[in-house]
Amino acid sequence: MVNIYKAGITGASKDIHRARLDVKKILAIVDLLRIVRSKLHKDPGYEKIFKKLYRASGKIREIQVTLLLLTKPEFAGYDLTLFKDALLIQEKDSTFDFLKVIRKFDELKLSRLENKIKKEVSRITPATLHKKTKKYIQSKTSMSMELLEKGDGDENLHRVRQHIKELSTVLNLIFTFKPSDHLEMVINGLNRSEMMIGDWHDRVILADSLLSFLEHSTDNSERQMTDLKDCHQFIMLANNQQVVSIVLDVRKAIIESIPAKGS
Repeated sequence: MVNIYKAGITGASKDIHRARLDVKKILAIVDLLRIVRSKLHKDPGYEKIFKKLYRASGKIREIQVTLLLLTKPEFAGYDLTLFKDALLIQEKDSTFDFLKVIRKFDELKLSRLENKIKKEVSRITPATLHKKTKKYIQSKTSMSMELLEKGDGDENLHRVRQHIKELSTVLNLIFTFKPSDHLEMVINGLNRSEMMIGDWHDRVILADSLLSFLEHSTDNSERQMTDLKDCHQFIMLANNQQVVSIVLDVRKAIIESIPAKGS
């Protein structure tokens, strides 16, 4: 929880990113508890307190990643000054919104929640973990394969990435209880595929942001507008070409993660 408090004090981009990573870990543990918890026990809704923070930090992260992408050599030939300036304004506004959310956090309430989560995690047995997570893994792999069969559209691939990320997170938690070479190989494959989709999705966000800027821009500089339009076409073409290899890799990683019969 330390990084969450620090981000609320400094507002620095590195601290906000660390806070977001902390929240991701917390949400992963909460997901695991939801999987292994008995159906007789009501979901206490631990994640509610973190959702707003995660979304607010996510907006900042998207803008920062987009700005970082634009520093790559492939974009050096385009005049993107107007677009970058607009992104910097958005980053400032999003950071202000994030700080409003984080400063509403009740430190005592967070501490109590942390203790509750730790207590529940300590009660998980390896046998329960294996039994419950096997069904979860089968469900996630099945949903991912169905999405891939429907097509490789932006929304489908993004949802596949979410399933893979959740699957990888749970498998990493299982690995801490019961490590194995096979499980490590599966996790590495899923992480590689998730990163591939992630890199592609970052460029989808870049293309969407650029298109939105073009649609709402009131600038009259024809040369800059032409550069922005050419850049958008370049990104879209590269994204479409990348999808085929991504789908092949993702399909292989998902198949490898399906639990063997009797395991």
